[in-house]
Amino acid sequence: MQQAIVTTPKATLYESVILKNQCLVGQNVSDELLSGWLLTITECRGDYLKVTTHYGYSGWLRTSDVHKISQEEYGMWNIRSGSLLLLTQRLTDILAAPKVQAPIVTTLFMGSTVIPCGSRKDGWQKIRLADNSIGYVPAIALAASQSLTETQTELRSSVINYALSYLGTQYRWGGKTHEGIDCSGLTFMSYFMCGILIYRDAAIKSGYPVREIPCSQIKPADLLYFPGHVALYLGNNKYIHATGNLNSFGCVINSLNPQDMDYRADLAESLYAVGSVFC
Repeated sequence: MQQAIVTTPKATLYESVILKNQCLVGQNVSDELLSGWLLTITECRGDYLKVTTHYGYSGWLRTSDVHKISQEEYGMWNIRSGSLLLLTQRLTDILAAPKVQAPIVTTLFMGSTVIPCGSRKDGWQKIRLADNSIGYVPAIALAASQSLTETQTELRSSVINYALSYLGTQYRWGGKTHEGIDCSGLTFMSYFMCGILIYRDAAIKSGYPVREIPCSQIKPADLLYFPGHVALYLGNNKYIHATGNLNSFGCVINSLNPQDMDYRADLAESLYAVGSVFC
């Protein structure tokens, strides 16, 4: 099977492709993939590729969003290699030179991966992008792709802080960026930024690190599961989630406490599971 890498700032993953007006068209958005993320191609059909992501999610995307790579390149861009850097700000302009006045090469989203070129200098880091272009970013906008050396308390806090960065972002089905995000995109990205790959959908699935725990054991950064929906627990009965409910429509904070103004009865009364990676 052929390996590939996402070379656009974000690529839309579809559940299927259909023939429409003699052209193939992606059908039913299921996910978004970010620049520097790896894929395995399993099928080619016209302008679309069927792929499996590095976190085990499958679907179809446009051939123009990816570049086929060698096994050696795949190893270089493997997030488990420890040599990659993650962009940690909501949006980061990649500049043509190490100065704020330089032309913008492109703009990437939080969670995109890049390869450092040499050491940081005067607060700037030279980087290589997935399309092999070179640019510069403030070094403060980057972090190592693995951060599991934190204590459990620190890790829980980091997950929550990444989730809170999306607060106010509009709801977008399949979204994973600050342009728009859905419920499982929010929880996935909050953990991904801390080096943990959880299942992308609103379910606890075998083979991924989230395990069901008793509600009485819930702690901040654990996950709340509702039918077709997932949220991240903040503590004190509060949770953050990305909701398509038209009364809020976006990433918001709600409560499980009926006495609170931000209580959502429809969710609180349908909570069926609590999950944690800290079992």
